[in-house]
Amino acid sequence: MLHVLSVIAPMFILLGVGMAAGFAPRFQSAQAGLNAFVFYFSLPAFLFVAVTNAPIRDGVPLAFVWISLGVTAVVFALVHVVAWAIRAASASKAAGLMPGPMAVAATYGNVGYLGVPIVMSVIGHEAALGAALGQLLHNMLFMVGYPLLRSLRGGTPGGTPGDSLDGGGTLRAVGALLWRVAKGALLLNPVVLGVVAGVLVGALGIELPGVVTASISMLGQAAVPAAMFAVGLSIKPALAGMRSGHIPVSAVAIASAVKLGVLPLATFAAVLVFGADLAPQWVGAAVIMAAMPVSSTASIIVFEYDGDVRLVGATTLVTSVVAVVTIPLVLLLLG
Repeated sequence: MLHVLSVIAPMFILLGVGMAAGFAPRFQSAQAGLNAFVFYFSLPAFLFVAVTNAPIRDGVPLAFVWISLGVTAVVFALVHVVAWAIRAASASKAAGLMPGPMAVAATYGNVGYLGVPIVMSVIGHEAALGAALGQLLHNMLFMVGYPLLRSLRGGTPGGTPGDSLDGGGTLRAVGALLWRVAKGALLLNPVVLGVVAGVLVGALGIELPGVVTASISMLGQAAVPAAMFAVGLSIKPALAGMRSGHIPVSAVAIASAVKLGVLPLATFAAVLVFGADLAPQWVGAAVIMAAMPVSSTASIIVFEYDGDVRLVGATTLVTSVVAVVTIPLVLLLLG
């Protein structure tokens, strides 16, 4: 336990420093620029270096893929159905309890900025491929799956929540929507491109010039501290959003409990049942990714398709703080 704490404590200290900096006037406009640096440059470089050094030729266990996607999708669906049933049964329509945002808040984790650094720090470079693939699968599920779901059921990109494809819901329209969403979430995503490039270089045994490797490595070394600092900066806006409007505390508590407790435990149980042959680094990557607090990207997606981000913002704040306690417990569970 002391070893685990010694590994992750510096990360959460950096998160705390970022949170404190967020209250200083000169840093109030710094979050967007720092997030852009991490997302477009540092994190792709970090993952590229990590994946090129990973044992790519050993392959990817299918059990890891199905568990990473399936458990999150099932929990998302259950939360969505329960929230919809409660809202439908309530005469007041359970103000603030929107099924889509509730499900996103309960399942969409900060796998890029938090998950990858923690997996790599705790397990080591042998988990690089699992960390990279885990964050890729998780983000794909939400950045492609949720927009498609909401557009088909009641929200379109750039439109008013409640719009749908009913009027022109042809197969061609669905295909065009899927292509537009997939292009932005996958084909033009710098993190995805960094992972794919790393896989190609590692699998083909390509030797890059030393100056190129050194430059990419130097850029990637900034990913962990910058990402943790950026997560800390995001806490103050989340706190302001929580104070600005009425948010059902019970919904925030339930979503937080599902995200930090139910999802990692369900993933661990799925590993025991369906992934008995998985190597420890794949088990660790799957469970640790599931234990991450809510991603700040969740608010962006929910705002685009549902309009109201108060619940997601509040859950992001609560889970980011509580994760300081729950993540070490999950790591202790993994042994």
